[in-house]
Amino acid sequence: MLEVVCLRRFDIPEPKEDFFSAAQRAQVVHFILQRKSFSRDTQRRHFGIGRLLADGVYLAAYPLHEGGSDRTCSEDSEAPRTQLRRKWASLLAIFRYQPLDDVRRYFGVKIGLYFAWLGFYTTMLLPASLLGLGCFLYGVATLGKHRPVHEMCTGSESQLLMCPLCDNGCEYWRLRDSCTQARLGYLSDNGATVVFSIFMSLWGAAFLELWKRYSARITYQWDLSGFDTLEENSRPEYLARLSHLKKRDVELIEQQEKGGIESLSFWRIRLPFGLLSVSVVLLLVLLAVAAVVGVIVYRMSVRATLALQSEEMSSFIPLITSTTAALLNLLCILLFHMLYTRLAVYLTEMEMPRTQTEYDDSLTLKLYLLQFVNCYSSIFYIAFFKGKFVGRPGKYNTFLSYQQEECGLGGCFVELSIQLAIIMVGKQAFSAISEMALPYAMRLWSHMSFLRSSNHEHQPTQPWERDYLLPDMGSTGLFHEYLEMILQYGFVTLFVAAFPLAPLFALLNNVLEIRLDALKLLGSYRRPVAVRVRDIGIWYRIMDSLGKLAVLTNAVLIAFTSDLVPRLYYRWKVSPTGTLDGFVDFSLSYFDVQDYDEGVRHGNTSGLLGSRYCRYADHRTPPWVENQYKRTSQYFEILVWKFAFVLLFENIIAFLMTLIRWIIPDVPKTIREKIREDNRLTNEIIILQELRRRHVDSPPPVA
Repeated sequence: MLEVVCLRRFDIPEPKEDFFSAAQRAQVVHFILQRKSFSRDTQRRHFGIGRLLADGVYLAAYPLHEGGSDRTCSEDSEAPRTQLRRKWASLLAIFRYQPLDDVRRYFGVKIGLYFAWLGFYTTMLLPASLLGLGCFLYGVATLGKHRPVHEMCTGSESQLLMCPLCDNGCEYWRLRDSCTQARLGYLSDNGATVVFSIFMSLWGAAFLELWKRYSARITYQWDLSGFDTLEENSRPEYLARLSHLKKRDVELIEQQEKGGIESLSFWRIRLPFGLLSVSVVLLLVLLAVAAVVGVIVYRMSVRATLALQSEEMSSFIPLITSTTAALLNLLCILLFHMLYTRLAVYLTEMEMPRTQTEYDDSLTLKLYLLQFVNCYSSIFYIAFFKGKFVGRPGKYNTFLSYQQEECGLGGCFVELSIQLAIIMVGKQAFSAISEMALPYAMRLWSHMSFLRSSNHEHQPTQPWERDYLLPDMGSTGLFHEYLEMILQYGFVTLFVAAFPLAPLFALLNNVLEIRLDALKLLGSYRRPVAVRVRDIGIWYRIMDSLGKLAVLTNAVLIAFTSDLVPRLYYRWKVSPTGTLDGFVDFSLSYFDVQDYDEGVRHGNTSGLLGSRYCRYADHRTPPWVENQYKRTSQYFEILVWKFAFVLLFENIIAFLMTLIRWIIPDVPKTIREKIREDNRLTNEIIILQELRRRHVDSPPPVA
């Protein structure tokens, strides 16, 4: 009876040799090889295949792929690798469901869970992409009816004389010169932006809750419910580092693992390296900020230089400056990414994390913090700081002797959209190209090295020879895939109010990313050793933090960067007709050109045509009143409205997000019932086993 229950409980197949998959067998062999001692020296601990590889005793150690990498291969068409190549790692399979169970059996739980998460994330991007596209098309459809754009481009206000953009060398210009920027800005800064931002905030909460339900189902199906990360074994690299420490330190660490002395090991070993790691990370963060400051200085200098050119260039100055600065910032991001990766891995190794989970979490926190500053700092500058401390004509504020940048009448949404599009799309394109080109180059180099070492043109024919020519993915290979997607998730959520097409670009990228990653794993890398994990780890907490931060960033973005709140204020409190007629004139203040200092020289003074006043974007008192050029009461009222909007937006979203988390349970009801049934069967097995043991151990009754 007990044997039947066990067979049903564990679903043991008839040929019991097939109970463990090839990936599980390779995992067991790898575990033994990583911890097998090969030294007779009692003073030093020499063990593990990793040490033998480092000493050159062996060239490589890896599990073999099962089958050929070509999906049209006929001699092993039933091999798992060939099957996956045909129905999973092919662009022809874009519209098919992923065979996640087959992926898990071939690569292990960790890689299977990554593709499960990536597929779920891509599916969830579909409604966000459709609504974002609808928001963009709404802006296109209503562009001709938007009164401020009409006034700036073709209305009588388009002839308004605008003050020079700098105090020396810049020319007077007409409001119509900013028509192109106003048109582009309205495509994302329209009435649908608020609706879409609210939807994306709720989408982020629903995505995480639904992923927890989906993950619970996968965890149960893949028998991970009882897996505990505390039961993880020590990393071989961690054990190898112990051999280089003093005997007393080794004893302290061993006592720590057994539940003994913990503070001494922390103070003597982990704290110094932890402080070093924090110091280096802070230094690298400052380096990334310095790069952003350099790009800002570049923007200001280029803007000032172009302003001195011909009048025909004036309307293209913001577009040229934003595009070139975004490309320069993208180059800095790509260069710093390579530097950060190497340093983060080195610092994490120095910290001596015991388990692979601790190692992954430590590396993730460091590298994501660095990449967060690297990728988002320039966007945060444009979204929240640019144009906020410019000053006014005749008294512009400067930074490093350069006049600070200001936003046009359409706000900074145009520049922010350009920055987001170039960095997000450009980074994804570069990553896709490098991910496919780098393994191919490494494989070509390995093939050439193999031919040179064999002293004759011997083509590799055996499976281990063909796999040997492939590069090793390493224990952190999947980490970079997660990092790329989480950075993309930040672009999709944090600044979606300024770039409604971000979910669409992310969806298109991910549809290809799934198949390209699959093709890369099957054909461009050696087969990795299977790793057993319970979830996606610290990445979930990072996404949860990004979702909460996105509520604040989008609220502040709409309130302080777009013109939504000023337009609402004008329509409800100023306009006698309740429309936006006259909004452009309301947004401009007057400046007396005679108030410029004597040393100030502007070009094209003939453009004044005898006019004494020019206009500039701000809410200040006119020059003909006593307290000239002071902030008006309307400026402070609009400021109060902006803060009220942020507060109202955040509280509404927080309530709705809490409601979503309460409505959607983490574990489906069917899974809870199955887990309860499994626990009941397990208890029955234990009870039956105890009864059998007592029956065997109990003495026969005395006659």
